[in-house]
Formats: sequence, structure tokens, C-alpha cells
Amino acid sequence: MTSSAAVGIDVGTTNVKVVLVDPAGSVVGTAQRQLVTHMDGDIGEQDASDLWSSVVSAVSEATSKAPEVAAQVGAVGCCSQYSSIVPVDADGDPVAPMVMWTDKRGTDHSFELLMETDDALDLWVERHGIPPVGGGLSLAHMLHLQRDRPDVHAATSTWLEPMDFVTMRLTGEVQANQGTMFMSQLCDNRSLGVTEYDSVLVERSRIDADRLPPLGSQEEPVGTLRPDVAAQMGLPDTALVYGGVNDTVAGAVASGAFGAGTAGLSIGTTSVLIDTLAEKRVDLDHELLSMPGPFEDTYVLWAENGIGGRALEHILLNVVHAVDELADHHTGDEYRMLDAALGSVPAGSNGLLFLPWLNGSLSPASSPTMRGGFINMSLESTRTDLVRAVTEGVAHNLRWLLPFAERFTGSPMEEIAFLGGAARSREWCQILADVLDRPVGSLAEPDWAVARGVADLARYRHGAMERTELTGPADLGERYLPIEGHRARYDEMHEQFEAAFDALRPIHEALNS
Repeated sequence: MTSSAAVGIDVGTTNVKVVLVDPAGSVVGTAQRQLVTHMDGDIGEQDASDLWSSVVSAVSEATSKAPEVAAQVGAVGCCSQYSSIVPVDADGDPVAPMVMWTDKRGTDHSFELLMETDDALDLWVERHGIPPVGGGLSLAHMLHLQRDRPDVHAATSTWLEPMDFVTMRLTGEVQANQGTMFMSQLCDNRSLGVTEYDSVLVERSRIDADRLPPLGSQEEPVGTLRPDVAAQMGLPDTALVYGGVNDTVAGAVASGAFGAGTAGLSIGTTSVLIDTLAEKRVDLDHELLSMPGPFEDTYVLWAENGIGGRALEHILLNVVHAVDELADHHTGDEYRMLDAALGSVPAGSNGLLFLPWLNGSLSPASSPTMRGGFINMSLESTRTDLVRAVTEGVAHNLRWLLPFAERFTGSPMEEIAFLGGAARSREWCQILADVLDRPVGSLAEPDWAVARGVADLARYRHGAMERTELTGPADLGERYLPIEGHRARYDEMHEQFEAAFDALRPIHEALNS
């Protein structure tokens, strides 16, 4: 077996995280950089050049912490948020900002495809899984760039998802794969390991096929590091860069979701339930489907639950610690007293219920017009009640999704491996265990789990790990069991949580349509 150190790069919505892993599998260097998204109505964009600069800077910092290990790096892997498109020229330079997954432009063009023929819905569902409905999908973004921005389209050589953009800048090679191009909706996902787009879907999409990146195998290296990039990053230019994956797939690796009875849960900007299955499945009623996994015999559950940690961040930054005309409540670390605040409020937040659909709802009931907020607020409600209610509301949204996800995969999620920044909060871990009514284990170093997952995936593809090692149980830092005395209260609150969605949906449709 090959002995090799590795670098894992995780490009999220709000930051870039990098880990350096030594040949024994230990993390010896980490670094992160913040990313900024420009939001304006339907528009959601990031500066892709700044993203690349952040990657270079973060890798350089991580390798500087253990240069002797960095010199042994033989494999580099990258994962990212997905359903975002970077238009690049023939030199790999962005010709416009990256169109983010939050961007709704191109939805009208997608629906035109859906309405053109009677069989369009069935065709896309059967072959790919998702019909062309826009709403932030990559196919809509590419159609928007092609039809609405002819100057950008004329300058574009290739459309790339963010992980493929980073891989291209690392190697100089333009290559995507079936997994990274999942949201392009142009691959036949009834089988895995395909390296060609589906000709019928491409034709029906009216997409400019000349702008699509070539597909390769995600199990093979894309190329070696460019010498100039390697020098900037403090890495050997012999290091192989492997095909990218999306961050949900990397989360499946990190959480041990390949084991029976174990599911992963990532709460970052959004909340995502993660599990694996052996075949392509679709449940459009509850926004569940299977997407290509990291191996050619495994699919990964796609179960996007919507806004998660971003809801708590929003309340902490804009309500509890707001800086505005009323006062300056900024503390420098808005999360420092989070656990103390959560622990000071009883289960059920003194009757306060938070609805987390701040950007529309996703699985298990999709509604782009749905919005969130607090209900049952009284004169006795405090800001600590608000904060605990937010964490409970995110947990109730996951509880609503859980039985549909279990039915979809056919496997019970008996224990949840929790990763992402939210897993640092002991109180939030306990709240999740109580609301979901099953054990929750926080991953060791949960902030770096996804970057670690993609580093380990690169090590496996490089021959430095066995598959059984890669897909074995996750390294859990602490395990939280449901508190029996909280069950009745959360059962009562959850019933009203689901009732609130049905009751308020017509109001939000009227306000936001």
C-alpha cells in the first residue's frame, strides 16, 4: 500500500477550509478563509477569483504548519458546495462571477423545457432524477448565462462547478465527472461511472454542448499540481489531484454513513441528512433522490432540509448582537455564550416555536415562497428563549424529514453522526438527540470533518487507504442520548411545528408569490 500525506480542500458557501493529513492519517495542519456572497433579489453571486485566492492562501497556511509533512503530499482532493456555476475562458480565468445555488435566474428557461413536450417530466425523472424546474439548479444557471448574458456566453469556454474550477486551477486540466455535474441535469444516472453526457437530455435542454466540461472518472487523477501553484502552496509538483466531489458526498465519507444504521447530519449554512443506498431512486413528493456517490456501486441520499446554521447566525448577528441605529451589541464572538444561553432555557423554549424556512422550504415539503419566524411569542419571551427556539426549530425540521428519508433508503437511521460547525455546541447536540429521539454523536473536530473526508477519499484513491478504512465508523468525539423527560414536550411541539407549515403556507404564498 502506498504511504502518502494528503491535502483536503472544502469550498463551502461561507468559507474555504483546508486540512493537511500526514501518512498515518492524522490532521497536522488546518486553515480557513471567509467567502462573501452578493445577494440581491434572485441574484446570488461570488467572486470566483477571490475564491481561488482564498484556496491558495488557506493551503499555504495549512502546509506551513507542518512543512515536512507537506513535502510528502502525494494526493489532493477538493469538494465544494454545488449547483453553482463558474464561467471560465480558455485560460481558466472567470469571465463573470460564480452563479450560486441561491441564484434563481434561469428558472423561466427551465420551465420552458418542461412544457415543450408531454414527456419532458418523465424523461428527466427517469434518466436523471430531477425535472428541469430551475430554482437554483445548475442547468438553469447555464441557460441563464447562455440566453440572458450573450457577452458572458461569448467569452466563456467552459462552465464549471466550484470543485471542478478549483481542480482546473490546481492542474490546468478541465475535467468534471458524473458526480460534480449532477445539478447540470444532463447525465443518465441510472448507472454509475458514466463519462458521457446523455445525448437526449443535452438535446432537449437546448444547452450549448461546446461549453460543457468533459467528463472523466472521479476515481482517477485529473493531473498533477501545476509547478507554479505547487510552489505557492508549499507542495511538491508531483502531487496528484483527484476528481472532485460535492460536499454531501464528502460528508458521507466523514460521517461513516456507509455503515448500517448510521446516518450523517451536516448543519452548516443548510441542514443535510446523509445516507447511502445501492440504486437510483426518486421521491419528488418529498424532494428526495439518490445522487452519484464516491464509488461506482453506491448512491448517496440527497435530502436538503433547507436553512440550518444560517438561521442561528442570522438571529445572533441581526437580533441578539445586532449593530444598528438602536445600539451596538457586537461582542466579537457571537457564539461564545451560546451553550450557556441554550442551557438556561428549558426544553420547549417556554412555548416559543421557531420556523426555519427563511429562504423557502426544501425537503420534505418544498415551497419557494414559504418563510419562517417565531410563533407563540408572549410578553415573557426573552432573547435566550429566541436563541434556543432557533436550534429547536432546525431540529424539528430535521425530525419532519427523518421518516421520509428512512422510508426512501429502506434503512433506519438508528444513530446520527453530527458534523459541521454546529456540532461544537454540546447543548445543540443534546437538543438534536432529544427532538430526533435517537443518539447523536458529534464528530471529533467537526469543523474540519468534510475537508478531512475529501482528504481521506484522495488518500484512498491514491492507494494509501483500504475501502473498509474509508467507509468504517466515524471517529465520534462525544455521544448524546435522548433525555426521556423531554420526549413528551417535544412530541407536543413537533405536532404544532408541522401544523404551522400547513396553516401558514397560504399566507406566505400570498405575500411572496
